[in-house]
Amino acid sequence: MPEREFVGVIGVSGGGKTTLLRTIAGLLPTSTGSVTLGGTPVLAPTPRAAMVFQHFGLFPWKTVRANVAYGLRVQGRGPAPGQVQRLLAALRLDDVADRYPAQLSGGMKQRVGIARALAVEPKLLLLDEPFSAVDAITREELQNEVLQLWERHQRMTALLVTHDIDEAILMSDRIIVISGPPGHITRELPIGLPRPRTSQDVRSHEDYPRIRKLLWDSLERRPARLPEPA
Repeated sequence: MPEREFVGVIGVSGGGKTTLLRTIAGLLPTSTGSVTLGGTPVLAPTPRAAMVFQHFGLFPWKTVRANVAYGLRVQGRGPAPGQVQRLLAALRLDDVADRYPAQLSGGMKQRVGIARALAVEPKLLLLDEPFSAVDAITREELQNEVLQLWERHQRMTALLVTHDIDEAILMSDRIIVISGPPGHITRELPIGLPRPRTSQDVRSHEDYPRIRKLLWDSLERRPARLPEPA
């Protein structure tokens, strides 16, 4: 992947999307081939990559502020002055900074997970279905917020795994379609829509229907077979 590119990965369930992401993160070993980041093999979790999980992954005994700062402390470096506070403000977490995860909504929990990943300033941001556990309105808000943060700074490469074709189009420079098992790439499609983007801009763009149809047609679909009438 080129630096500072936002790549989406879509495909049918069981095709190996999350396995691919976890292998890139160093959480799973490779059976064949290798993963490198900046020319260095990835054999275990690395501070150069940060992951946002589908189901938040927060420490329930830590406050929002402490959860966001956790990755920095694990790496042995305290947050730069104002760094955590800037992320809390950017993701609208200022007012809940001293609360615990049990006191937060699903959308707030995912904002904390995103802020924690961004706090370590990774070279590679890995997103595993990061918005699938929240309601539709919150999902669209989070998509736009993450896009704004990435487009504003663009210091990192991002890899998004999602089942949502529209989400992939909204966020990605390029989309990879995976089928399986075993997982294999069946298509790579450059998106080419102008940035900055919002969900409304993308859906109203003249190229959107064509891109969506290409991706839909690329997915391996097996229609359910209805039982024969008695």
